[in-house]
Amino acid sequence: MRLMLLVILFLSGQLALQAQGQVKTQAADEPPIINLATNISSAFTSDFPLGSTQNLLPHLQCIFKNIKWDYRVQIMPWRRAYQDVKNNRIDGFFTAIPMRQIDPYAVLSAPMVLENWYWFWRMDTVAPESWREGYKLGSILGSQQETWLDEAGYRVEMSANNLPQLIKLLRSKRIDVILADREHFLQAAQELKLDPNQFKSRFFRYVPLGVYFNEQFLNQDPEFLASFNRQISGCASTRFAVTDYEQQLIKELLMRKIERWKHLPKLEEILRAQNKKSRRISQQEIAKRDKQWAQAFLQGDFAYPIKLVDQELSAQLREVKKQSQDMITEIIITDAYGLNMAVSDMTSDYWQGDEEKFSEVFGKPVGTLYFGDINYDESTKRFQLHLSVPLFSDEKFEPLGVMVFGIDVEKVLSQAQ
Repeated sequence: MRLMLLVILFLSGQLALQAQGQVKTQAADEPPIINLATNISSAFTSDFPLGSTQNLLPHLQCIFKNIKWDYRVQIMPWRRAYQDVKNNRIDGFFTAIPMRQIDPYAVLSAPMVLENWYWFWRMDTVAPESWREGYKLGSILGSQQETWLDEAGYRVEMSANNLPQLIKLLRSKRIDVILADREHFLQAAQELKLDPNQFKSRFFRYVPLGVYFNEQFLNQDPEFLASFNRQISGCASTRFAVTDYEQQLIKELLMRKIERWKHLPKLEEILRAQNKKSRRISQQEIAKRDKQWAQAFLQGDFAYPIKLVDQELSAQLREVKKQSQDMITEIIITDAYGLNMAVSDMTSDYWQGDEEKFSEVFGKPVGTLYFGDINYDESTKRFQLHLSVPLFSDEKFEPLGVMVFGIDVEKVLSQAQ
């Protein structure tokens, strides 16, 4: 308890120093101040500030500096933070999962943290399709998982102060299953000197964590949230990416299918013919086409882009996507110059040659795979990434182009368990 008190006092002091907004009156030339709240607990522990609270402070500081705002941060329990936002006593709180109970009063920012939640259970337990009925669940007191389980109607039998304690409860059979971020679980197992392979696991979902901003505050400054969201990526210290473990799961599920799709009827013939044409296109012409394509995409007028892609092959790609059970969100085939040759869905640009999804695989060894960053689509609530493979001629292994798949990561990982 004494250590907990010292840590809270230390963190409070650090937050106060970073906020630099303790004066009651604000001079005309000083930046506006936003009042935020956070909870000291994380998905790993509630005993000390590991996890998102500590890591997000430099991120927030960078964002607010760039948008020329200052900020204050208070530490408080989540339930009080919800009520204070609802009653307009604070302007927002972090780091928060999407919650129905607060959505009428606040708006969640774009993701600042992406957690990777898995169910974990003992080897002697038979896993059901759902852990909702008949199984004893455990959670960390005050964690994001506990908040989500409560809102989703799950009954939590036992709570612990941190993940190592929770794993001990699981091993002793006092609970049957826990929901935790996979990296945090591995960290806790290492702390306990346990082999994580003695537990079974199943991917559950990605969870975006951000800042909930009071809707009344946002109404007073309609441009604030858009400005804040634009700075998140540039201020982040790391990008959202699938782990090596998840890459392996995706490979195991999709690679046989991808190998078959790489040899669609007439694909090599069409690529060869297209490469002969593209060889004569200047970079200036490519830039011109790319600009016209992008404008057409924004205007929703696809007459121009349709002329530049092969219709027969594009129809095949749409059929492949249809048969993927929503795991594939889009497919692009480019020629050897990175120009779209066939697309299942209209893309935002025509030339892929300056992007990693092309440059990291074209001409590389046959088995090369490129996994792009995970992108969160706010409109569809989907987590997607690009997976690219090189395309070669069957006989001479001459590089011909690239095949790019848009992957719904959650769908694939759920199927891969």
